[in-house]
Amino acid sequence: MSQTAPPDESIPTVEAPIGYLVDTGEMPVFYQSNVPGERTSFEGEREKRPMAVRDGRALPNTFSLDVEGFAFVDHPTKVRDFYDDAEVAAVYNAEVDVLIGEHMGASRVFVFDHTRRSTSQDLREKHNARDPAGAAHTDYTDWSAAERIRDLMPEEAEARLAKRFAIVNVWRSVAGVVEQWPLGLCDARSVDDARLHTVERRAYNRVGQTRHASYDAGNIWYYFPRMTRDEAVLIKNYDSARDGRARYALHSAFEDPTSPPDAAPRESLETRALVFFD
Repeated sequence: MSQTAPPDESIPTVEAPIGYLVDTGEMPVFYQSNVPGERTSFEGEREKRPMAVRDGRALPNTFSLDVEGFAFVDHPTKVRDFYDDAEVAAVYNAEVDVLIGEHMGASRVFVFDHTRRSTSQDLREKHNARDPAGAAHTDYTDWSAAERIRDLMPEEAEARLAKRFAIVNVWRSVAGVVEQWPLGLCDARSVDDARLHTVERRAYNRVGQTRHASYDAGNIWYYFPRMTRDEAVLIKNYDSARDGRARYALHSAFEDPTSPPDAAPRESLETRALVFFD
């Protein structure tokens, strides 16, 4: 964990509950939803802790994947319908490829997954979306990151694993302005690895691992309120480099106490990509 500067008390904040894992000494299990409208489930103990979540828009936009572990960008898209799988594959994959490649200086970007989420049960059922992930986590362990490459690129895997690689998410609204359950992002420099715990992740077709965080008062959280369809957040979920740069960013959806009572349902898309460096 790197040392961060004391938080600036002048930055606008909201106090919001962040979901943390309670470490019982046993490995928790997360069950991915597998059919439209099904909610995810979790075997393990969690707790909500009130945390100050700082408004990242009130700061100079110097957030970076190698320092904080995330970046906030203007990213207009040519996608008309993010619920059209064919259009997302034909148009958005290439946009994400360019976006990540430019931010990270990558030699290759391989988009491999799209996850739609919504706070509306009707929309989850209609679009085979999942509920927002309301727990402080990062998506991969050392083992599961390597296994993902072996699963997706079996013939290239060992050569790729011999060099630096990363896994990056691109998160955005796919409808209008995000009015509820925004995405919180934790400064990587404020995270103690000793408070990260492996969680088994079970889906119908494979078993993986993620890491969830137990409570740490030193965590520094940010969000970018009222994100629009033409903005995006890049989240570093894993980096094999161990040279002092951020290796991951904890993130979690959270219930925003400033959301209007008639807030539109949150509709979002997170896109995962393998990132390689030659």
